[in-house]
Amino acid sequence: MNGYYSKLDPAIYTNPYDATITTTIPGQNNLSWTGSMLANFMLSKSFSGQITARYSSPQIIAQGLKQQKYSIDMGLRKTFLDRNLSVNLNVRDLLNSNKDKSTTSGTGFSQTSESFFHTRMINLSLSFNFGNSKVKRTDVKKKQKNQDLEDMDDIEQ
Repeated sequence: MNGYYSKLDPAIYTNPYDATITTTIPGQNNLSWTGSMLANFMLSKSFSGQITARYSSPQIIAQGLKQQKYSIDMGLRKTFLDRNLSVNLNVRDLLNSNKDKSTTSGTGFSQTSESFFHTRMINLSLSFNFGNSKVKRTDVKKKQKNQDLEDMDDIEQ
C-alpha cells in the first residue's frame, strides 16, 4: 500500500487570448492511497492459482476529482504427466473494470468524463518440459572421478 497527501492551492487562470475570461480554481486537498495484493493458492499438488488485485482511491486534480479505479487478474495452472505438461488459463481485468472517470468544474461549466478501456484478455497456454537441462551434481562428481582415474593411468604408463 502507498498513501499520499495532496494539496492544490487556489488559483485564477486567465485566458491568454482574451484577458476578460478568467477561471477561479478553488484550493483543495485530500489523502489518497493505492494498494495491490497478490495471493497464490494450491488446490491440489497439480492445481494452483493466483489472484492479483489493484485499487486506487479518488484523487484530486486541478479542477476536480479523479474517481477510484480497480482491477483484478486471475490465473489457474494444472499440471499433468509428472509435472512435465502444464495448462495455464489467465484472465486479465477479470471484472472488465478498467476505466478512468473524472469530474471537473469551473466558472460556467461542469463536466464528467469517462474513458473505458476494454482490456479484458483471456489467455490459454500449454507448455511441455522435455527434460532437465541442468547437470546433476553427482554426474559432475562421477565425471571428475573418472577423469582423475584416467589421469593416474596416464602417469603410471
